[in-house]
Amino acid sequence: MVKRYLETDMKKRYLLFAGLAVLLSASACRQETAGQAESAIEQADSATVVLRLQQCSRIYSTEYKIHKIITNRDQMKLEGNIINRKVDMPIPSGTRKIAIPIDVVIKGYTDLSQISEKNIKVEGKKISIILPDPQFAVTAVKIDRKNIAQTAELMRSRYQEQDINRLTRQGVNSLHKDLPWNEFLETARSNAAYTLFPILQAMGFKEIHIQYRDNLKEDSKESLLLFKTIEERKS
Repeated sequence: MVKRYLETDMKKRYLLFAGLAVLLSASACRQETAGQAESAIEQADSATVVLRLQQCSRIYSTEYKIHKIITNRDQMKLEGNIINRKVDMPIPSGTRKIAIPIDVVIKGYTDLSQISEKNIKVEGKKISIILPDPQFAVTAVKIDRKNIAQTAELMRSRYQEQDINRLTRQGVNSLHKDLPWNEFLETARSNAAYTLFPILQAMGFKEIHIQYRDNLKEDSKESLLLFKTIEERKS
């Protein structure tokens, strides 16, 4: 029996670009709140703050661009039993290899719709807020098809479109194992707090304390890293 033997080598090379992204949703929210500062809320209670922050929805506070090369080696093997002996041997000229360069964009955000009054304490002009955990999503994946490198020996066919897309999906889904999540989380937290300060100041608060839970969910890194549609790089 002839069986293809897949040996996926997830050797990766990363070029990581991290940057602050105070995106449209946050700035629109800030402008709207600042516009109400003229009519001045002398003293906002917890319910008012919750309503205002929930209107802001998501604050996108970080963006990371990652360059990754996915490699795969696909070896055809002869496996079975011959004269009561187990056979497991590579077939000559039965190997193919591929290297797929991709660019991935990951954005970090804070979902303010999760805030409730139990997360907010108002004491006159002083406010303390516990924000939800930052979340991360893959928002774009581009395959650099012009620079895909592959070889196929005599007994093998070249990698097809469905093979490339499958390997790309596997590579993106494995990102959570290798990225510096502690750094990502701290950046997302500090940038979200930086974005919220002027919003709360516009509501009349003079002393502002923004905190996060200490027991961050261990599985949040993986469960909230979402795979989006593959887009081709055309240039």
